[in-house]
Amino acid sequence: MVYGSEAPAKLPKVKTEAEKALSAVNSLESLEILGKLLYNAAVQPKEEKFRKIKLSNNKIKQTITDVPEALNLLLTWGWERETSEGEEFLAIPVGKYVSMKDVRLIEDQKNEARKQAHKETVAALRAKA
Repeated sequence: MVYGSEAPAKLPKVKTEAEKALSAVNSLESLEILGKLLYNAAVQPKEEKFRKIKLSNNKIKQTITDVPEALNLLLTWGWERETSEGEEFLAIPVGKYVSMKDVRLIEDQKNEARKQAHKETVAALRAKA
């Protein structure tokens, strides 16, 4: 509705804590792994192997454990640290599930990271010319 000559205001959408944590993750490789992990947990929510992440795994260590923003994202989304038989894990608590909305948020962030990487590449090429 318009009052006089005033147009309705478009206010920016307020980001949730999870969205803020996600926007801090800039590593495309981390986002790829997070996307796969969350997709598997969303598609097969009762499968125990998709509800746990072994933090000592080499690929997980490089892309999640050693990237504080990625680790913080999972903790913000409700994953919990667990220790079992001397191994450290991140696990989804019983009764909590990953939704496809979370997977789509990761996909959107991956697209943003790709766009940013492309812009940086183009800027570097232009600087050389």
